[in-house]
Amino acid sequence: MIAYNKILGCLVGGATGDAMGAATEIRSRKQIHEFFGGDVKKFYAPPKDTYARGSKAGQITDDFSVAYVTARRIADNKGVVTKAVAKKALLEWSEVDKWFSRFAGPTTRANIAKMKGTAPDVNKFDPANLFTPVNMNAQSSNGAGMKIAPVALFSGGDVDKAIKIAITVASLTHPNQIALAGSCAVAAATACAMNDDADLFKVVQAGLYGAREGERLGAKYHENAGASVEERMKLAIWVGLTAKDMDEAIDKLGSLVGSSLAANEAIPAVFGLMVAAKGDTMQGIYGGVNIGDDTDTIATMVGGILGALNGVESLPAKNLKFLEKQNDIELEKLAKDIDKILNGKA
Repeated sequence: MIAYNKILGCLVGGATGDAMGAATEIRSRKQIHEFFGGDVKKFYAPPKDTYARGSKAGQITDDFSVAYVTARRIADNKGVVTKAVAKKALLEWSEVDKWFSRFAGPTTRANIAKMKGTAPDVNKFDPANLFTPVNMNAQSSNGAGMKIAPVALFSGGDVDKAIKIAITVASLTHPNQIALAGSCAVAAATACAMNDDADLFKVVQAGLYGAREGERLGAKYHENAGASVEERMKLAIWVGLTAKDMDEAIDKLGSLVGSSLAANEAIPAVFGLMVAAKGDTMQGIYGGVNIGDDTDTIATMVGGILGALNGVESLPAKNLKFLEKQNDIELEKLAKDIDKILNGKA
C-alpha cells in the first residue's frame, strides 16, 4: 500500500517549491538577501526583473505545471505511462499560454516545435532565435528532471520502474545522458521515498543509482559533453554532510556544484540540499529557494522528493488550498486519482 499522504505530499511539495522559488530565480544568494531582506521563506509576487514577472504570489511556472499536466493525463490513462500519452500531455501543456509562452525553456520549446512540425531549420540558424539549440550539447538542461517527481508516483515505489518511466517521458525532449541521468535520479529518489520504510539515506542511495542508470540508458540516445551527474551528486552530498549548518551548505553548493539550468549542476544541488536539511521538507525547499540561479526548478525537485518522503503533513496546511486557488489546479483530486490507481481502487 502506498500512503495517500505521500502522494499528496509530493504534489504539494513540488508546487510549493516552484511557486516560492519563482520570486528568487536568476538572482545570486547575495542579491536575494539584498532584495528581500534575507532568506525567502514565504510566497512573494515575483519581481519585475525575473522570468515570472507578472505572476501573483503562489503561482507556479513551467517546472511544476508540465509535471502536473503530464501526471493528470497519465492518471486519465489508468496510470499507464507511454510516449504517446506523454507527448499528448506535452502538447496540451504547450497550449496553455500562462505556462508555456512565458516559461518554456529552449530545449523543451524546440522539441515541442519539432513535434508540431514548426521547428526552424538549424542549418539556417538565426542568432536572434534563442529557442533553436545549436546542437545536442545545448540540451543537457533541467527540463527532464523538473517534471518527473509527480510522474514517478506511478511507479508505485518501484525504483527501476520509475527509471523506466523517466526515460519514457523525458527522452521526448531531452534525449541525452546528462539530462536523463538527472531525471532518473529524481525519479528513483521519489519512488524510493514512497515506501513505508524509506529514509533519507535510502532516498539518496536510490538517487545515485538512478543517475548511474540514467546515464547508461541516456547514452543510447546521445552522449553530450559535460560532467557526470552522479559524480557531482557525490560532491554535493559530501557538502551537505560536512557543512556546519544550512547557510554554509547553501553557499558551498552554489559555489562548488552550481545551481544553474544545467542538469549536472541543479540535480546534484538538490541532493546536497536534502542532506543538509536532514530530510526536512520545508528546510530543503527553503534551501532551493535561496541558493540562487535556477531556484524554482531546484526547489520543486526538492519539494517533490521530500514531500513524498515525509508526507503532506510536513508542509504548511494552508499551502494546498492556496496553491490550488492561485493556479486553478486540482492537486487533491489528482492525488486521490493516483491513490486509486496504485492501490487498486480505480
